[in-house]
Amino acid sequence: MKNRKYVIPIILFLAAFMIGCSARPPLALDVSHTNDDYNDEAQEGYSAIMSMTDLEIIKRATDHLKGHGEKVAFEETEISIHHCDTETVICTDPKGNRITYKGDYLKIVFYPPKKQLNPEYNKSFTVYLDQDGDVLGYTSQTVQCD
Repeated sequence: MKNRKYVIPIILFLAAFMIGCSARPPLALDVSHTNDDYNDEAQEGYSAIMSMTDLEIIKRATDHLKGHGEKVAFEETEISIHHCDTETVICTDPKGNRITYKGDYLKIVFYPPKKQLNPEYNKSFTVYLDQDGDVLGYTSQTVQCD
């Protein structure tokens, strides 16, 4: 009989605790500032590459490399976004031509596996995508095995 006195308060406490833990915190939205200073064209380009998922970016870059006859194997990738206000040399193509670009672009680096099963996969690749997600170019570098 003594245990029954504690059952109802414990149930009420647990119910209140569970309701409190599941409540979402209020969002603090500051709509008093607008971004009228940004150029619409740059903003559209920025959002185009930012809307791509990592997997879409990696697939687009590896498809381009494979399309150029490269054998690609990687253990890690690094994806970074960059911006150039003026026409800037991004990379040079295999023929030695400079590839220049102005605007937002992605730089995707593929690092080869540390334990390489096949020596033809010992290259590190860097692929560049423009603000529309199209490939600007790529570079490769042979990595020495330990």
